[in-house]
Amino acid sequence: MTTVPQDSDVHITYEDQQKINRFARCNARHGDIKEELKIKENDLQNLQDAEDEMMIALDSDEKVPFMVGEVFIMKSQEEAQEAIGAQRETLQEEISGLNSRSSELQDTMTQLKGDLYAKFGNNINLEPEEE
Repeated sequence: MTTVPQDSDVHITYEDQQKINRFARCNARHGDIKEELKIKENDLQNLQDAEDEMMIALDSDEKVPFMVGEVFIMKSQEEAQEAIGAQRETLQEEISGLNSRSSELQDTMTQLKGDLYAKFGNNINLEPEEE
């Protein structure tokens, strides 16, 4: 987290405080995006597993229960595969967007870290806490 020891001799300007606050906001958003990415990547893997399982376990003319919202509807395998493909494509686009946003935030944080460490040196800690 961002901390500046109270006993430091370095004067913190309003601009410095704005940079520290911006870094903290970017860091929080970056963490949220990383969590969302994990969820979406897991969903993508589940879609792949479902599609594989459907091809292996079912006869080509069997109907497949397909979840829409909170309800299952019966679809042909072809309809289910098309629906899974559409969901996969949507998830891949969302993952791509999240990766792009993550990179932007990382670039911003790297710039802010450089500025803040240049001024405060070891008097500020912008590294994530190890859990």
